[in-house]
Amino acid sequence: MEFDTGDIKKRAKKDYSGGRGKPHPVQEALQEIRRVFLRLGFDEVENHIFIPEEEVYKQYGPEAPIILDRCYYLAGLPRPDIGLSDRKAAEIKKIARIDIQKFKGILRNYREGSVEGDDLFEEMVNVLGIEDDEAVRIIGLFPEFKALTPVAEKTTLRSHMTASWFSTLREIKGKAELPLRLFSVGLRFRREQRVDAHHLRAHYGASCVIMDPDISLDTGKRVSERILNEMGFGGIRFVRKKATSNYYAPGTELEIFSGDIEIADCGMYSPIALSNYGIEYPVFNIGLGVERILLIRTGTDDIREILYPQFYRGLDLSDEEIAKGIGIDKIPETDDGKELAELIKKAAEKHRDKNSPCEFPAYEGKFLGRNLKVNLVEREENTKLLGPAALNEIYVYKGGVYGIPRNPEKLSATLVEIKKRGVKSEPTYIGAISNYFAAEIEHLGKKGERSGFLQIKMARSPADINIRISERVREFISSKQRSISIKGPIFMAVRWSLQ
Repeated sequence: MEFDTGDIKKRAKKDYSGGRGKPHPVQEALQEIRRVFLRLGFDEVENHIFIPEEEVYKQYGPEAPIILDRCYYLAGLPRPDIGLSDRKAAEIKKIARIDIQKFKGILRNYREGSVEGDDLFEEMVNVLGIEDDEAVRIIGLFPEFKALTPVAEKTTLRSHMTASWFSTLREIKGKAELPLRLFSVGLRFRREQRVDAHHLRAHYGASCVIMDPDISLDTGKRVSERILNEMGFGGIRFVRKKATSNYYAPGTELEIFSGDIEIADCGMYSPIALSNYGIEYPVFNIGLGVERILLIRTGTDDIREILYPQFYRGLDLSDEEIAKGIGIDKIPETDDGKELAELIKKAAEKHRDKNSPCEFPAYEGKFLGRNLKVNLVEREENTKLLGPAALNEIYVYKGGVYGIPRNPEKLSATLVEIKKRGVKSEPTYIGAISNYFAAEIEHLGKKGERSGFLQIKMARSPADINIRISERVREFISSKQRSISIKGPIFMAVRWSLQ
């Protein structure tokens, strides 16, 4: 297979910088929530993600086993104790002539942990002086590696932010003055039995705590209302939960509603749980799910569409986004070629209505170090230099792409509507065609050709006039059963000679 070197060079010069990227809505919401907490005087901390099982028992007491059922436990592969028999050594030497004692040392260091698993191959290559593929083949001789099964530890992934707050408060309480006003945002992991529109195994939570001798549930409710008001929620009301989580003091856990929709949870931490961490001051906590807030704001029914739109949301493009996906396909590579494209376009617009047969100069001068002459021509009689559609512009309207004349009122009210309310794309018919002619002349001239005639008669598709529509846009238009109507009589031609 031969490479298209010209295309490779063109792509290598492509500039991928510039413009403004589109942020993820969850990350935007996280930043908004952070700004609210900071504006209200809370200090940000990073809480632990890895929670020892014993911490859950300290917080939940007898309820812990039930809570742990929804937690993920960490697990790791044990380091195998690999023996190296004379037979195995002989098999290894068929692959590479290595120092067996050095190899035994590498295996010993791997088992003891001084060589990490992802460094094993590199260690073999460096110490034994072998190639990468030889190291891979040698390891393949040991079924002990393939037979490994994970061994669970007594460490869990954080299922709720409270699991981290107790240890954080224990460490900070003697190092900072009260009251402590802290917040943290981050992922929570829950071993849901299924993933659906309302259940995810990983989602973002935002949580804050206030530790102060004088903090009370009523004060905490006022703080919670202020926080949620700052986030744009009104009509706040608190409903006491009948069954309180064990890490909250009995009767102090409240569900928070904005109107009829639950948006957060708050309460006073249990004195028993706090005393297990040597914390002698009352603590108020409020926690909220970021994706849930976005569900409320957007009216979306499926939380997966918010967090993972690439998997769960159908492609949805605005007319502006579609217009950005429309471009010119072939473009000259050189400055001479780009200038030629512009001059062809200007000459065509200037003489567009001249009666035929006719011929008009577009360019005469130096081009790629040689003398170039380019004329616009129309050889047929009783017509114009350009066909009726050559000067069409491209508009996007309600998900469709249309070629529209500069004066659509002469044709139909529908075209007038599209031009009036649609989004105009940057490329035009004449601009794309002029770039095609210039790119072809540049290409043929580099190949050593001296003259030629180039013509575009009818356009039945975007490609006929050198227009490129991105695959993403085409997929959207097809899925929505919209149309791409880039067509019409062009009848534009150039005659060129290069000496």
